[in-house]
Amino acid sequence: MIQQTAIQVKVVEDGVPVTGFPGAVVLERHARAMGFFADAERHLGWVKERRRGRSAGTMLFDLMMVPCAGGECIDDLAALRADEGLRRLLGRTVTAPSTAHDFLRAVGPAGLGDLSAVRRGQLRHVSRSLGLREATLDCDATLFLSKAQRALRSYKGDRGWFPMLAFWAEAGMVVHDEFRQGSASPQSDAVAFLKEAVAQLPPEVERVCVRSDSAWYQAALLDHCHEHGYLFAVTADLDEAVKASLLEAADAPWIPLEDAGDAEGNSQWACEGVHTLNGSAHPYRMVFLRRERRQGDLFEGMYSYGAIITNRSDLPTQELVRWHRGRCNCENHIKELKHGFALASLPSGDFFVNAVYLRAVTLAFNLIASLKRTALPESWAAHTLKTLRFRLLGVPALVARHARRIQMRLSRKWPWRDILVPLLA
Repeated sequence: MIQQTAIQVKVVEDGVPVTGFPGAVVLERHARAMGFFADAERHLGWVKERRRGRSAGTMLFDLMMVPCAGGECIDDLAALRADEGLRRLLGRTVTAPSTAHDFLRAVGPAGLGDLSAVRRGQLRHVSRSLGLREATLDCDATLFLSKAQRALRSYKGDRGWFPMLAFWAEAGMVVHDEFRQGSASPQSDAVAFLKEAVAQLPPEVERVCVRSDSAWYQAALLDHCHEHGYLFAVTADLDEAVKASLLEAADAPWIPLEDAGDAEGNSQWACEGVHTLNGSAHPYRMVFLRRERRQGDLFEGMYSYGAIITNRSDLPTQELVRWHRGRCNCENHIKELKHGFALASLPSGDFFVNAVYLRAVTLAFNLIASLKRTALPESWAAHTLKTLRFRLLGVPALVARHARRIQMRLSRKWPWRDILVPLLA
């Protein structure tokens, strides 16, 4: 039996500039290629109050680097600021936490539109790089828990904030966000939110599609989509009118959904009918879903039911169900924002400071999404920020100066060196 002993380490402190986040160079270059800094100065230049000091684009970029570097809060800027290797690579010191807090307060509600303009530049860059002509908008609201007294309680009784988010499925990016109190309803102002989301899309987009859960099962919203030529698929409420339509369509043949079984492997079927919502002027295609219960219910029987309402006639039943269920990927995006980008707890008790910070983090989210889709191998598109940080962005590196140039010394045995070096070179 081999006896284990404690690892013996001698700690030696010196002034060698080592960085734990060389990926800042990759992100800074990619942001510059997207026109991020030029857009930030054009739209947020008014935030800078003194002639000297940092530009608005620099402060905004440093805020975006906090979650990308693995930080949990704005005060973690202090760690990046103390990184001597990072200072050499960027050619400047990172913004101080106190300055970043002042920047958020200075932007305030007046600057939210300017941040949206910067985000439109990101969307335009990715749209042109990938040649995207279609935008599928996945819209959903999520609760951010908070102990702030100014945060109101949700319908579940939890105190927090309840922003609405719209994601561009083909690009994997945030298109629009609307910060709301925890007491807000996901159903409220749905048409107004959709109008704002569509307005953020670049002019190259020729077709708009909308997917949502039952929160957007509203006659006004569905009619708005239909009258403006937007294709939609929305989960329907199983209200009395829908149940009556289900009974009318029950005699139609149920089509087995071969590859659309649930997580437990239970079989599912679908049939179709036509349904007109109260207050709507248009009849819509209704796809009814039947799922085999894992255990029979005395009152409900052996099946549970669901429904999807849509104005798409170009997809057969199975493909329509699969397309509609693709909206569930926005749940993964929200999870990534909360945990990967450290938005689970927002930095302030002030409503507008949190609204600005949320929009700034969505810029970081879009920057990473753009990097994955335009600069990295296709197989990396599904990687989370945590994976990117471990493989690329957070690789320890020695920063040296040689022949009047900055050198970054990496291990030649790093498994993903062939991907990292071209991004840095």
